[in-house]
Amino acid sequence: MKKSLCRDLGTGLLLLAALGCGAQEEGENDFLAGVPEAAALQLSITGDAGQEALAADDAQLGAAQAVDALGSLSLALEAPAEVADGLAHAREATRELNQALRAFLQPIVALVREQEPDQVTGNVAEWGPVTRGETEYRLLVRKGLLRRFGWVLQARPAGSGDELENVAAGSIRVGEVLRRGRGVLGVNLDRLRQLDPTVNARGQVLAAFAHGPAGTVLSYGLRDFARSADDTTPIDAVFQGVQLSGGHNRVRLAFHGDVPETASDAEERVLARVRHQRGEGGRADLLVTGGDIAAGKVWVVSECWSAQLSSTYRIVRECPGDGIGGARCVEQSSSGDPGACAGGLGNAELPPVDASAYMDDPQSPEGDLLPPAEMPDGEASAE
Repeated sequence: MKKSLCRDLGTGLLLLAALGCGAQEEGENDFLAGVPEAAALQLSITGDAGQEALAADDAQLGAAQAVDALGSLSLALEAPAEVADGLAHAREATRELNQALRAFLQPIVALVREQEPDQVTGNVAEWGPVTRGETEYRLLVRKGLLRRFGWVLQARPAGSGDELENVAAGSIRVGEVLRRGRGVLGVNLDRLRQLDPTVNARGQVLAAFAHGPAGTVLSYGLRDFARSADDTTPIDAVFQGVQLSGGHNRVRLAFHGDVPETASDAEERVLARVRHQRGEGGRADLLVTGGDIAAGKVWVVSECWSAQLSSTYRIVRECPGDGIGGARCVEQSSSGDPGACAGGLGNAELPPVDASAYMDDPQSPEGDLLPPAEMPDGEASAE
């Protein structure tokens, strides 16, 4: 007889450190050490749980406690009357990615939380199929040697006799902390939203992650990614995040949004490099094209903000598309004082002009980390 899962997963927020709890929960089975959860995969700029859709307590697998083991506890900031525009748009892009990830992770949490596998065959554990809303889900987890795990999430319409389809899969080599380590995952949001009407985002998300004492490194490959079926501006891009234990977050994003200095509210295409230092402030450096920007031109926008997230300096330049920087660029507007940028953020760090190109980050404690070229082989992961 199939079990029914509660659809309401709760909304209370529990602020977690990047590496979460280090001890295995009492009674937790061995397979859960390798099951993915939202807190291990989310991008963050300022650490504001509400603005960036950081993981709530309903997105964790165990009864985690709010800890700050690496100094990266999410901070609830009192927002100024007007948050710096460069930060506001970047946080919205971060929020949309985090929400899309949680859309496929929540069924996993609902499947495995506080219950043993329905079946264990050798080194493979199976949960489900169980019903969540209008969809049936099944999770298979394979336990290998040296704390290596592979998993696959499958789905089909509730009550259907169809074969279960793979909608997400991944693998991890667990480090010192459960559900943290080094690994990859992929989710086919197009396939998932066909089977689960509660999923709004579309496209594919391919990710690599690494967690260590110095912090977390994330790299996402987005293919035709859009926040909903109504979104007519899908993104093909690499998103990257380096979240250091000292509270320094460094992300690279791509999104569509209206730059306030342009002539209308038409949305431009923005490539962003955003850095934030907890308790000090941050900076965004943007390459802007499309929308109201003339063909063959690119706007280079740099903005700094204070610890309270209000703009302290902003400059907009128009440059030829074949040569960013130098005397060929013309200032469009500026405000504030460049000397007000937080320490170490006085100079621009521009993202690559190719949204899908990898951006080197010398502060990454894990070196180059590239997303997989395609969704991992779920069948192999589950064998």
